[in-house]
Amino acid sequence: MPVSIDSLVSRHEVIIVGAGLSGIAAAVKLLDAGITDFLIIEKAERVGGVWRENTYPNCCCDIPSALYSYSFSPSADWSNMYAKQPEIQRYIEQVAYKYNLNAV
Repeated sequence: MPVSIDSLVSRHEVIIVGAGLSGIAAAVKLLDAGITDFLIIEKAERVGGVWRENTYPNCCCDIPSALYSYSFSPSADWSNMYAKQPEIQRYIEQVAYKYNLNAV
């Protein structure tokens, strides 16, 4: 029998809605603060938020790629100043993997 979201939510101190850039950052900062009783709820099967969803041709960031690097996990490996969607998506996935973050 599947577990309901309501029963999962009532079991955790913090619930993070969405596993995009902000959701991943929130989870890492909770870990830094010593809070481990949290749950990330994500509608999709993997992290990434808008960078997972938007896959149209030539999709890229409109600000320098370095600004998409978290301060706690910087990347100096961006292929160009305005990274394309697949590269940003890979970065988000790598950070989530590094911190062992999984979404429900």
